[in-house]
Amino acid sequence: MKKAVAILASVLCCIGVFLLLFHCSMGRNWLVFLLGTPLLTAAYFIPAGACFSRRLSLNRWILWLCMNGVGGLCAWGIVLFLYPTLLQSGFILLLLLPALGCAALVWAVVGVGFLCWNRRTVRAASSPDTASGAAAPVRPSGTWRRSLKRFAGSGGVVLLILAAAGLYTGIRNLNTIRPADQYTDSGVHTFAPYDILPVSVKNTGTRRYRRLHPTKTVYMVYYRTTDGSGYQWRDEGGTARVLAEELYQNGSVERRVLSIPSEDTYITVEPHLTAQQYTDGLRRRQYIILGLSGGYILCYGAFWIVIRRKEASDG
Repeated sequence: MKKAVAILASVLCCIGVFLLLFHCSMGRNWLVFLLGTPLLTAAYFIPAGACFSRRLSLNRWILWLCMNGVGGLCAWGIVLFLYPTLLQSGFILLLLLPALGCAALVWAVVGVGFLCWNRRTVRAASSPDTASGAAAPVRPSGTWRRSLKRFAGSGGVVLLILAAAGLYTGIRNLNTIRPADQYTDSGVHTFAPYDILPVSVKNTGTRRYRRLHPTKTVYMVYYRTTDGSGYQWRDEGGTARVLAEELYQNGSVERRVLSIPSEDTYITVEPHLTAQQYTDGLRRRQYIILGLSGGYILCYGAFWIVIRRKEASDG
């Protein structure tokens, strides 16, 4: 009974992650869905599989097959039920193959890592000292430091580069945010869709894909106010026209217009936002990026200081 509950909870978790990332992507950034789904599923499977194997004697392969087989089929079935136009237009075939490729890549890395770890564990268990029943030798005091240094010298450097990039991007974006007093609230207006047009935008995919395809085509849904004020707004409907048509069929939306008198232009935001709330939200996101990036850089530097002092005291 406990095994069945564990498998059911894992399958539901897999379906939930799939549907959530699919809904968040919706043609805007399919890379988040294609890579995020297997990555989050694997991030759940690794600790959950170890826990269930130890406590419930649940085979990891059974858990993996249920999550990716049953959970994956149910998730795709729910998506086709909610968005039948994907099947009618054939777009599902263009999405299915990359999804399977990304899932195979992620799970291959996880599988190789597990086999290497399992082989290392078996080798340690079958060592002569362990087999003879003798007490395990005390590990040298510097072993843990060498392990941490190897991590800091490989994955830690990659994270350090990402943190530095995040720090630079956060500072740059923070300086471009306008003060709230530069906006003039022009009220909430109703915008109705009137056209769908393809637009070429900068490709934000992987580096190799950006090099081969520097731009990509997305379908924009264009809106204009129904009260004759002349305000316009556009929303990205995705890389597939069928998704833009679904957005078009949703009809009118309400947006708050914030004018910028100094530049004789305007922007539109969610109707519940004021100019102050809008600018505060932009700053808050940048502060989070700066805090995470700066915090990691400080922790990385403190780590090396501690390691160096420990080595100096031992020497």
